[in-house]
Formats: sequence, structure tokens, C-alpha cells
Amino acid sequence: MASEYVRVERIGAVLVVTLDRPERKNTYDGPGLKAIGQVWAELDGDASLRAGVVTGAGGEFCAGADIAAAAGGGFDDPPYPELAEGLAAKPVIAAIEGRCLGGGMMIATGCDLRIAADTAEFGLPEARWNLPAQWLGALARQILPAHLLELALLADQRLPAARLREMGWLNTTAPEGGALDEAVRWAERVAAMAPAAVRFFKDLTKRAAWTTPDEALEIGHEHARTLVSMRDTLEGARAFAERRAPTFEDE
Repeated sequence: MASEYVRVERIGAVLVVTLDRPERKNTYDGPGLKAIGQVWAELDGDASLRAGVVTGAGGEFCAGADIAAAAGGGFDDPPYPELAEGLAAKPVIAAIEGRCLGGGMMIATGCDLRIAADTAEFGLPEARWNLPAQWLGALARQILPAHLLELALLADQRLPAARLREMGWLNTTAPEGGALDEAVRWAERVAAMAPAAVRFFKDLTKRAAWTTPDEALEIGHEHARTLVSMRDTLEGARAFAERRAPTFEDE
């Protein structure tokens, strides 16, 4: 990985991505933000990987953009709000400890599942400093408008993990220091599933948010036609009949 901001390691079929600037609360500059998207492309390009986890070093997830870097020219590149739309075709889980603020929430919005320590804090401080947040449309498809506006308009507050779970944005919480272990356990469970089905269900869930019911159903039919023709589908049926764990080859 070209960027010093991102550190990666493999745990079996799971790629663990760590935002690695703990001395600056894992805030990002322009190149760091682009590096995350590059990692997701590498995840999708490696057939031996089935899922990803993103977390932060030093007990923090990400406190957003490095404002000092922006003032010093570190954001000459255009912003990268596409991260909030989820750039990986494979499933990605956020493991959140400490602060998840501003652009940190953008990174987590681009994940499919979110697990936070019960001591984690969340907020969107952009309106305090007249900063943009072009990615909020992605978050608006994940939580109710009133909940999004509670975050975006009351920019002087930090909300606890319990409130974000009430909003439906967090899937679950873990004890302080336990978010990464729980996220890896979830990712390993996902990695054991049929990879094509996992990709298709993620794709349909995302696309259905802005298509008509008929269009969404047709996408589902297309996916179904592919799945039933795969050897993995036969393997799944045989494994069920033989009462064993299936071995999926994504074929």
C-alpha cells in the first residue's frame, strides 16, 4: 500500500484495514482518503479474500479530515465522497472505537455492517466550521431524515453508540476495546458463505434504494438465474443433504 495512512493485514479470507495515524486521531489528508478506495479495489481483485474490516489505530476510529493538512494544501485533490457509497463489491464491516466524527462517519457509511464499542462517540461537526459534507446523501439512505438532521444540524454535539444503534445505523455494540474482535468474527462468518450470493445480496440491497420495485425485482431475477446455474449452488445442496459445511469456489 502506497499510503502511510493505511495498514493492511490478512486474517484468513478477511482483509483487515487499519487507519494508522493515531497521533492525529486517524484524521486523513487527500492521499490517505484515496488510499482507502485503493484498498477496496484490491479486496475485490483478490479471489482469496471474501470480506473486509476497517478500523482505526490507537483506540480511535477516525476524527475526520485533517484540517491542518487542508490548510497546508493537503487537499489539493478533489474530495472523495464516493467512499460513502461503498466502493467494494465484497462486504465490509466497520469496527469503531473512540471517535467517529465527520469524515470518519463517511468512511463507516461506506461499510455494510457497523460494530462499535459502547464507549464510541459520533458526530457531524461540519456545520460548526462551514465545511462541506457532499456524502450525506449516502447516509440519508441508511437512517431516517430526522436522525440525519439531528446529527448534521446539531453539529456541536457528540452522540453515544447507544443513540446510533437506536437510529439503526449500528448493527451492534461491544465492550470497549472489543469492536475489532467482534467485527473479525462477523467477517469470518460472512467469508464462510457463498461468495456470489453475498455479492448479489449486497448489490441488490444497494441498488434497490434508488430503483423502482419492478427494476429491483428484475435485478433479483438476473441474480437468481446466475446463482442457480453455479456449481456452488450444487455444492450447497449437497452439503445440506450430507450435513456438512459447504466448500464454495465462487464458480
